[in-house]
Amino acid sequence: MAGTTPAPDPARPEPQSRRAGQSEPPSGARQIDRERADGGWTEERAERGTSEHATREAAIFEAREPPSGARQTNTAIDAEDVTRTYRMDGVAVSALRGVSLRIGRGEFAAILGPSGSGKSTLMHLLGCLDRPTTGVLRVGGREVSKLSDTELAELRNNTIGFVFQSFHLLARTSARENVGLPLVYQGVPRKERRARATEALAAVGLSHRLDHRPSQLSGGEQQRVAIARALVGEPQVVLADEPTGNLDTRTGNEVMELLERLNAEHGVAVVLVTHEPDIADRAARQIHIRDGLIERDTGALTGRDTGEGT
Repeated sequence: MAGTTPAPDPARPEPQSRRAGQSEPPSGARQIDRERADGGWTEERAERGTSEHATREAAIFEAREPPSGARQTNTAIDAEDVTRTYRMDGVAVSALRGVSLRIGRGEFAAILGPSGSGKSTLMHLLGCLDRPTTGVLRVGGREVSKLSDTELAELRNNTIGFVFQSFHLLARTSARENVGLPLVYQGVPRKERRARATEALAAVGLSHRLDHRPSQLSGGEQQRVAIARALVGEPQVVLADEPTGNLDTRTGNEVMELLERLNAEHGVAVVLVTHEPDIADRAARQIHIRDGLIERDTGALTGRDTGEGT
């Protein structure tokens, strides 16, 4: 399913394709790839390129306090009658036709449906990569449609972690530097950034691969690096788009076990998009989507579940 999104912010890697299970390298990665051709990417170079951005946002991320206007509930993401319509050659195409759901803090949910059902579009909205055409979408208690592009990028960077089917790791960069990249855009000092990246890699069982480049890692190890990168910013929610799609069955099971463990031990909500029923069966909740509508939801949260009034 095709469409356009606002210009992406490099604070988080983000998919550009609207087709289920497909994505392109994030804009930040493309920019760094171009820089490599002119002499190679380094952490110092990234810092120089984002120093003003980091200075402006440092107070936001160091405070770790909810911004004014944020609703304090047990809900990480709340969508109310959300639609998304694209214009293609002058024709309106409805990707989502009125979706309502709540994702609770610490929940493990799977969104599944056939190709073209709207599940990838829904993930883009939940991840603040796009805005709904109509309806209300709140992420981290903030209404997405009321935020500027800069505010939306800050919310995405501070609230959401992404895991992609194709990993999107920088080829000439070590595992530790790949994991620490989101922290560059949060203005985290280099020493702390390296310490947090090291800790995140230890959490996914890769303490012995800190300085290895992606080409020196197996597919499963690359996905573990991607998961560590998603977690290093301490997000409320991790969105995983077909996280086992490029892995064999055994390695895919290992990745799923890792996501389950991190969800249970760290309380991070995990929402994975998949078309594989056996992967979806491992989630506590399954949200089936078809033709832009939720067809079935096995564990829809109520106001009582989320700390809101019924």
